[in-house]
Amino acid sequence: LVDLDFTTVATVSALSVGSHTITVSGESVAMDWSVYSGGDGDVTPTNGTGLVFDGGTDTSSGNTLSIDLDPLLSSYTVEDVKKYQYAVHIVITGLTYPSAGNSLFFVGVNIGTNVSHNSGKARMFWGEDAGDGTNEEIRVRKNTSSSALQATTAIKTSRVVTIILTGGEIVEAMDTSGTTPPTPAPGASGTITVGSESVGLASTAPTYQANGLRAFICSGDTADFTVTRLLIQRLQ
Repeated sequence: LVDLDFTTVATVSALSVGSHTITVSGESVAMDWSVYSGGDGDVTPTNGTGLVFDGGTDTSSGNTLSIDLDPLLSSYTVEDVKKYQYAVHIVITGLTYPSAGNSLFFVGVNIGTNVSHNSGKARMFWGEDAGDGTNEEIRVRKNTSSSALQATTAIKTSRVVTIILTGGEIVEAMDTSGTTPPTPAPGASGTITVGSESVGLASTAPTYQANGLRAFICSGDTADFTVTRLLIQRLQ
């Protein structure tokens, strides 16, 4: 449905806090840059490289890029999200965790009216340095509430984080080594449930459709990486 190759962006200065529109793969893409708890990181669109995240120097803060997705889709109706599952793939390269046992990143989705990673209906995949220079800890999170530890694995410096949406409500996450988006596998072994909001009787307003859909990428506690691609698929 949508395939954004961030290596094609024009090189510009680091994005200031606030709203921006950049051209990616011929699309005008709206995005917002925010910093939290004293965050001093930045993100710089760089031709031939992608969206370069510098996590800064503050070891107890976050720096978040939120990308407005539903305006990029030709159709994103209640019927669409009830009929099809959607997968949002974020490709990350060059990941480093400068702060041992502390540096982290989030990749997730939120409603279209909220640009944050820690409020609204934010649900996300979470990778964090395990403190030994070799491994990372995997969790999932809703706003500021975290799951138990899901796994401790070797650090994936290049990876694809895939967020799967079912019914516009249920969120799952996959984490795949390398830069090739996987075949989405909802419910499969290794796919982590990130949960959903409660759905009321006769509801006609799916959480991640009624107010639009955003994807976000957050560098926490000095983590550095580059986002090279965002791919949205609709699963039959």
